[in-house]
Amino acid sequence: MGSPEYVVSDSLARLRKIVSLSQMGSCAATRDAEFRREITSYWSRQQGLSLQNLILLDRPQAASRLFALSDPRQALPSGQETVWLATDVSSLKRHCKRTIGRSPIMRAPETPGFYAKLQSYPDLRIPAPELLLAWLAPHLDSDDCAQLLAWFNERGSLANRWIALELPGDASAPIYCLNVRAYGPQLDRGSKFYLRSARRRPAVAVNHPPVLIRATTLDVLDRTEILSRDLSGVAQILEGARVVCVGVGSLGGTVSLQLARSGVGHLTLIDPDYLVSANLGRHVLGADDLGLAKAEALQERIRKDLPTTEVVAFSTFAEVVMYRNPEVFEKADLVIVTTADWPSEVALWNSKANGTSWGLLQAWSEPHTQVGHVLLAPSGAFDARGLFTEKGDFRHKFTEWQEGGVVALPACGESFIPGGSLGMANVASMVSQAALRALSGGIETPLWVSSINSPHDVATLGGKYVGPELPVGMRQAQLERSWPEPMEEAQ
Repeated sequence: MGSPEYVVSDSLARLRKIVSLSQMGSCAATRDAEFRREITSYWSRQQGLSLQNLILLDRPQAASRLFALSDPRQALPSGQETVWLATDVSSLKRHCKRTIGRSPIMRAPETPGFYAKLQSYPDLRIPAPELLLAWLAPHLDSDDCAQLLAWFNERGSLANRWIALELPGDASAPIYCLNVRAYGPQLDRGSKFYLRSARRRPAVAVNHPPVLIRATTLDVLDRTEILSRDLSGVAQILEGARVVCVGVGSLGGTVSLQLARSGVGHLTLIDPDYLVSANLGRHVLGADDLGLAKAEALQERIRKDLPTTEVVAFSTFAEVVMYRNPEVFEKADLVIVTTADWPSEVALWNSKANGTSWGLLQAWSEPHTQVGHVLLAPSGAFDARGLFTEKGDFRHKFTEWQEGGVVALPACGESFIPGGSLGMANVASMVSQAALRALSGGIETPLWVSSINSPHDVATLGGKYVGPELPVGMRQAQLERSWPEPMEEAQ
């Protein structure tokens, strides 16, 4: 990239560095450190890559055997079947329940994997398959090496085995995984590990020598790894947080997914609606979810994308859950309502007015999603009903529209608030930020937050902008202040 002069000078600089590392009298420690930073790339180039997909559910703290269970959703053989690995069977069961909704009964599970921590770096050159253990042994703790040898000899009847090697360093050091193939005419065929897989092994174990060693992509699916790119420390605070999302439509669904990706440990999704094709343009769910209950479909989506998050779904109204399952709200840290359904909002504010341990966040978008609002009440007794009319219209709107801007659907008695996906995503980001601040303990008094995006476009959409004017050159703003004073007509 860049001009010809830059490319030439950059190439010469790289060559100069290589020569400085290898010339007579150069520092061996510096040279070794350079190779170690890239050592796995040298290994993988010599080995090639196995096609099978491995997911390690927890990063072991010590050398250990790894139990295996194939993803039961993948029925047809492809050579790339996903295998879940964990240090104990209970982790596999929990992951299976989160992913497919039921806990399996595992009988005689197989252990085709082994996890070990390297104390030093093996040679850059990968040995012949039969010399693999001799290549590794000097760089392992003596006890770990003994465990690895015992496992390797006991599992010699398996055509496919994996050795996950944590490189020297701290607890977040990279992991390099070796796929050891022992025999078989189809070396690219993936292995399947079922609930009773160990019972399929021969009664007398046969130790087949390795015939091929390849690299295997190994992803670690524990919470620390998933959230490792967020260095703010907020994710650790949110691990025990419990959030109830009342409404998971185009706004609430996006907020729920954002909170899950931010590290919220437990989500409860409440919504009686079903996904229809008109929702697809701005909802986080897709065409495969058409006809399904939004809460249950989003629960499945989060389970699939972020299985370390606990998710519960109720396909009914919030009032029903409050009556039948009061513990859902009693255990919550924050309740977020985005339904634009005034009876549900009134029921929640009625509880809030009597004092609750949970905070309440009400959020909505004005028509065409140029403006969005959040009313946030922390723990305690607060009531925002005076800020709305008897029909649930906010008394401090920033935009005005004919017929209120709400579009009625023909023949079904329902309506929707118009707006595109980008505008809704902008409002959802504001809502999520406010929610995370509340969960982090950063808000102690009632708060009103508003998002304004391109207010001059309101007129082109047939409305009138009556909110705060933005400075010249500013197209987007977020305002934060105390709740507005109730108007006289609200008394």
